Amino acid sequence: MRDLFATLPDDPPPMPPGYLDTVLTRGRRAVRRHRIGAAAVWAVVVLVLAGLVVPGVALPARPATSSATPGLPDRFAGYSLLTSTVTAAPPGRAIALYGYGNGETVNMFQSLVVGADRDTYRRVDAMEERDRPSALLAPDGARVLLGDDRGATGDLILVDLTTGTRRSIPVGGPVGVRLLAWSPDGRHVAYSAAPLTGTGEFGTVNVVEAEIARAGTLRLLDLETGRSTEVPEIRPAWTAAFAPDSRRLAVQVGQTAQLIDLAGRAQGSVPITSGRELAAGVGWSPDGTFLATVPWLSDGPSGSDTGHATFLWKSGDIQFVPLTGAGAPPPPVPDVTQLLGWRSAGTVLVATLDADGHASLVEVRLGAGARRTLSRFDTGRTCEWGTQSCQLFDLHLATGLLPELSVRHSGRPQRGPWPTLPTAVLGVVVLGAALLLWRRLRPPAPLRQHHRE
Repeated sequence: MRDLFATLPDDPPPMPPGYLDTVLTRGRRAVRRHRIGAAAVWAVVVLVLAGLVVPGVALPARPATSSATPGLPDRFAGYSLLTSTVTAAPPGRAIALYGYGNGETVNMFQSLVVGADRDTYRRVDAMEERDRPSALLAPDGARVLLGDDRGATGDLILVDLTTGTRRSIPVGGPVGVRLLAWSPDGRHVAYSAAPLTGTGEFGTVNVVEAEIARAGTLRLLDLETGRSTEVPEIRPAWTAAFAPDSRRLAVQVGQTAQLIDLAGRAQGSVPITSGRELAAGVGWSPDGTFLATVPWLSDGPSGSDTGHATFLWKSGDIQFVPLTGAGAPPPPVPDVTQLLGWRSAGTVLVATLDADGHASLVEVRLGAGARRTLSRFDTGRTCEWGTQSCQLFDLHLATGLLPELSVRHSGRPQRGPWPTLPTAVLGVVVLGAALLLWRRLRPPAPLRQHHRE
């Protein structure tokens, strides 16, 4: 190295005229370019963060205004982690309540309501906090009632979809509860209750179902007063459906539908064929003349299999049992996965599955058998981060809205403000990327030092 430096001339060659000014000008220009680039990067960051934060801010709740005609989307939206909750953004009255998701590798399920007046989707967070228990949607779509499938509970929770508020309704001492039916006028709910005496192989859900099937006693809840009246003669109460006038109900005990009034007084009975059960919640025809029955999902009451939390998978038929001697019942309706409600005395709304397992809501005219598909569910591979198909379970419709129901073209899903966790994760990712980009765009250290001088 010493020899190398020895070869250099004592006096360096003179720099070209204006060389220093040129270097300084170029340095300042590079600094300006870096500053402009950094400013542009931060402007983009601010805009992206604004796009993340604004959807995540819970604005004052303004639920959808009820329209003259309730609507059903012609296609239900797919799974999304960015769906807000009823508490954060009340959706207004709902047309549907259902469970949605998959648990093939990771349990990713949502309890959802869908708006009756626009394409609003909200998670029912009260249900998720209780591990997605069985629930009922009010006939007018304005409330959801839920119990607790994890074990004995001392109260039911009534969720108002128009305000997001909750009301606790005591049921006395802790009992296992199965919700059965909501009266058409919205005032009464029938449920079956039994003390829990054991533990189940797969958790307390099986215990609740088994005890209800063995010893569940009918109770009638008055939502106006919050009081429950026990009907000890109706035991074990398995399924139930209110009459269209809300003054009577049919409750299945064994293979008999017991007819009673709201005071628990007997009004008669109707035999039900072995292997079948009264259609839960919606089994009484609007004209009051027939009861609708469906096949057991598997072993019925003996196997304590209610179908709650079980994916829609089995198709059967609807058969009708006359309540009066007037006329013959309609012929059976085949290829039905679930009876969801009545459009009229001669038209039912059902859930069906095609050969690929895709679910649809179908209107069926009794007698003629004519069918019209009203809506379809997105059961594509959008669950578990796009690795699994989405499945549907515990589906309910707002039965009081069905006679006037229209079908609307499904628009862009309105999912409300983003949940906190996804917003925070995306914010951290954007900030990290901005920091890395800013570091790459910073001027070299000599230029920064020279600019300061």
